[in-house]
Amino acid sequence: MVVIFVILIYIIIGCIEIIPMIKQKKKRELILYSPLFISAFVMSVLLSIGVKIPSPAEPIEKIVMTILGKQ
Repeated sequence: MVVIFVILIYIIIGCIEIIPMIKQKKKRELILYSPLFISAFVMSVLLSIGVKIPSPAEPIEKIVMTILGKQ
């Protein structure tokens, strides 16, 4: 039931946000917005069905510490 609600919400948001971009021919904004929208949709659906998504905090911290030279 929650999955259906999430899908419906994303359809509504997509209609509100994406359709005006297409009508106004905002190609750059659409190219940037679409991958972010799709990734947020996929993560929301996965979370709603109970899939545990790992946090990106630890890998980001390791990358930053490697760049800064601190370990």
